Amino acid sequence: MPAEPTAPVFLQLFQNLVPTHLDTPWATEDGLEPGELDALLAASPAAQVSGDGTVPVPLALYEFHRALGNCSELLETDHFFFDADELDIRDGYLMFLEDANEQTVWGLPVADAELPDPLVWRRSTGADQDHGEWTCEDGTFSEFTLDLLDWTFEEEAQENSAWE
Repeated sequence: MPAEPTAPVFLQLFQNLVPTHLDTPWATEDGLEPGELDALLAASPAAQVSGDGTVPVPLALYEFHRALGNCSELLETDHFFFDADELDIRDGYLMFLEDANEQTVWGLPVADAELPDPLVWRRSTGADQDHGEWTCEDGTFSEFTLDLLDWTFEEEAQENSAWE
């Protein structure tokens, strides 16, 4: 788990996704308290893989779960963000997201866990596969997540307007 800075860096950015995409104010119930999040991370498969019971979670991913860890309307769209207790490590990457068809998974290099907002990598196989080829997405976790949710909700809006 990351060292908590004196003031959150990404928390407000992720909290703002609720009013932006769901047209409702962010509520405390949308996120997870630090103690609750830490307990979930400690129960995750990633904690077992790390060998010391800790999870190499970059600050941006940690604050993402603090802000949205209970907001299924954003975590479960065309892509599924792993719950904190589902994070896993494969091929040296902390997997945090999978597509609805379970054919592609996204992760963050464990070696970059100390970076506050590392680059996202995509693997050519789903999370249940033991190995796959990883390709850099050329965007940090916060950039990638904002872009993904913007794209998801734009697509949904376009589909809804097509039916009207």
